[in-house]
Amino acid sequence: MKLAISFSGGKTSAYMTKWLIDNKVNDYDDYVITFANTGQENEETLRFINLCDKEWGLNVVWLEAVVNPLPGIGTKHKIVTYETASRNGEPFEAVIKKYGIPNQTFQTCNREMKLAVMRSYMRSIGWKKRDYVSAIGIRIDEIDRISKKMNDERLIYPLIEFTKATKESIGTWWEKQQFHLNLMEHEGNCKWCWKKSKRKLLTLAVDTPEIFDFPARMESDYGYCGAAGYDKKPRVFFRGYTSTIDLMAESKLNFVRWTPKPIQFNLFDEDLDSSGGCSEHCEAY
Repeated sequence: MKLAISFSGGKTSAYMTKWLIDNKVNDYDDYVITFANTGQENEETLRFINLCDKEWGLNVVWLEAVVNPLPGIGTKHKIVTYETASRNGEPFEAVIKKYGIPNQTFQTCNREMKLAVMRSYMRSIGWKKRDYVSAIGIRIDEIDRISKKMNDERLIYPLIEFTKATKESIGTWWEKQQFHLNLMEHEGNCKWCWKKSKRKLLTLAVDTPEIFDFPARMESDYGYCGAAGYDKKPRVFFRGYTSTIDLMAESKLNFVRWTPKPIQFNLFDEDLDSSGGCSEHCEAY
């Protein structure tokens, strides 16, 4: 049996990858570590992956989506490097142009820019689906995020099964390391991920409004691409049918900014604080 390690670029995923290299890869016939770049990752995420790769000798395979605009032809992959990886959302735009704006209803991000890309690469090196298992970096304190299809998809969760790692224990481990991922939780790997809570997004819109130029342009150029809603309105990214323009306008109003400290119960707002589970990473599965 072979092992495919999905490296998302977050601290948890990096910890899992290092632990597997140090403790488990010899239990498998072969292994490969992949990172699928969307072109909208934070530059710090890319720097961090490259640093982990060099410091730990990981031989990470950097991948990006190659989208054929013709219907019925699936997304393939291409191999890039830290230096040549897209920084301006090129793979993301290609996916949107064919499949439309991703959001809570149309969750094509992971499907086309992560899963399809990694599976395409595995096929290219002769790995068939039943030949390998995929290691996913989900901690025991977020066990509710494990896939219901884990057996069918042949997924394993080393941080749950073997290490019982929590956010706190991984944070303590990283404090002892020589390098770090210099991102706050609300920044995350994807600069403006629609899975983030609105409070996080509004805070980002105040601090770094330029990161929303890309989603604003995507909504303007490709709002009617892909399957349309029942009311034939253009698609937008953010929950509650909030467009990027709406979000930027709301960020100019008074609101309580996101902070690393938990929101007090009496300040929790269902609209502002609900999220899709995206914090420092966004796993493929």
